[in-house]
Amino acid sequence: MVSPHLDEVLPVNPGHTRLNDRYQVIRKLGTGVFSETWLVEDERREYVVGFSTDVLDLTILRFGKYHAAKILTLDATQRHGTGEMQELQFLRKIAEHSDDVENLPILEDDFIVHGPRGDHLCFIMIPLCSDVSSFRRSSPTKALPVYFVKNIISLVLEGLDYLHGLDIVHTDVKLDNLLFSGIGDKQVEERIGEPLAVEGEYEVDGITYPLCRPQPLPHGFTWKDSPHEAERILVTLTDLGQAQCAGQTPTVDEFSAPSLRAPELILRSSFGPKIDIWAVGCITFELLTGHWLFNPVDGEPEWTIEDDHLAKMMELTGECFTPETLKYAQRREEFFDDNGRLLRIDQLIPVSLEAALSNYKLLDPADVDSAAAFIRSCLCLDPFQRPTARELMLSPWLRDAFYC
Repeated sequence: MVSPHLDEVLPVNPGHTRLNDRYQVIRKLGTGVFSETWLVEDERREYVVGFSTDVLDLTILRFGKYHAAKILTLDATQRHGTGEMQELQFLRKIAEHSDDVENLPILEDDFIVHGPRGDHLCFIMIPLCSDVSSFRRSSPTKALPVYFVKNIISLVLEGLDYLHGLDIVHTDVKLDNLLFSGIGDKQVEERIGEPLAVEGEYEVDGITYPLCRPQPLPHGFTWKDSPHEAERILVTLTDLGQAQCAGQTPTVDEFSAPSLRAPELILRSSFGPKIDIWAVGCITFELLTGHWLFNPVDGEPEWTIEDDHLAKMMELTGECFTPETLKYAQRREEFFDDNGRLLRIDQLIPVSLEAALSNYKLLDPADVDSAAAFIRSCLCLDPFQRPTARELMLSPWLRDAFYC
């Protein structure tokens, strides 16, 4: 995980820093390229009174005591001002439907924090636990039991189905952005007993601040939990920092982790929700085997990483890039000749998804074919042939998710 440069972040001193004269910072939960996330306590817990649309009874709701404060870097805040980043817009859109939304982050408050170097946009959200990527790596094989994988992928698809219904493309579906959820104040208090993790200190304008290490909230599951225990998991698809509006020109040229990029992103042939579906296929393989599905290499000077990535896509799917698929590819001439053959890699070595899954000897042979079929459906080279998130939720492979 890449942390932002100290010059870009808001200086924070847990136990002393208060955000918006309300939220007391407790400890760091996580860090990313464009933000840091802190656990905070609401010192002005409010009671919200409203009327239900279905009944006339007065409904009294109380916000929780603990929240997650996602504080954007100076750069990310400025990018929101220019429209390059639209996370706040999307979070507000999701929040409008928060009664119906599961598996997506819920915005509770937002404001600007005036730091010593400039302004920082801050989102107050429901606190979440550690990520699925670290959970996968906790297994000796770096893979998870198939029942865990089915449940996790089902929850991801539920989130994507709702997100795509709002015309939002996530663009960065990966295991680091899947966080365990479903904890309340009591669980938070039970899990913050460990001392603050401080690795050093730094100074800003003559004031010294501790350099804190992320301490994500534990979720309480283990990789060897039974199918029955695994039914209790809840997962939230987080980080809309690179999300885009479907049907509109993207605000940036590159999306997602390189190994998870769909072919249309490399070729710049189209853009839409189906790039998230491609990523679902890739992370499904990763969860089942403990290895990346695509790990392209640079064969300089003979070929580039992108050449190798496109070749591996064809080798694993058994498909070719048809004239129709390449018709609107802006970078077609960089990679293909007039007949749709790669310019710099002339020999492909096909390998089936079934063989790739079986190679690691982790799946029961009875599970291989159905898992391969699910992944293959996500990996159609033509994005228009990939299923929607809702269609994938009905796939045979996921039929017994949460009912193992």
